[in-house]
Amino acid sequence: MTRLSIDLHAAPRGAARPTFVVLAILSFLVLGLSACPAKHESTTPGNGSAGPAVLAKKVALSWGITPAGDSSDVYLALTDETGAVASHPIGRYRGTCAVAAPSAGMSALTAVKCTYGGTGTELHAVLQGGDTIIVLSLVVDEGVEPDPMARQEVTRIKIPLGAAVEVAP
Repeated sequence: MTRLSIDLHAAPRGAARPTFVVLAILSFLVLGLSACPAKHESTTPGNGSAGPAVLAKKVALSWGITPAGDSSDVYLALTDETGAVASHPIGRYRGTCAVAAPSAGMSALTAVKCTYGGTGTELHAVLQGGDTIIVLSLVVDEGVEPDPMARQEVTRIKIPLGAAVEVAP
């Protein structure tokens, strides 16, 4: 068996010896610290109540309608759990607008119907992916069954992921 020995006194004199010692110490520190975890995590199962409770977010949807001559300006207001309100302009639509039940098969949370003569536009607020309200428009004719695939996207509004969405009366 061969034995390797290093004679530190035989090392070159001057600045090289302190550099070698500093590099050796730094190597041990880096290796030692990289092996330590950043924080201690328990591997025993718990009941999940170690931290403060997280409150569920809530968003209430409501329509705002302002008549403007033979048209109406339509807004979608979102009210969060703190009472803060954000109003999102949707657009100006011809005719008289009013909040209405969405047509069957539209998967809408709430709707506005703007009518002018025998035609009009329905606006649907649809939840997508748990974090987006999409407003869609649909041209409707009196006596004709509306086609959900004919809807056009008007706007997208982000909400907190997983927020409970309710429709304000």
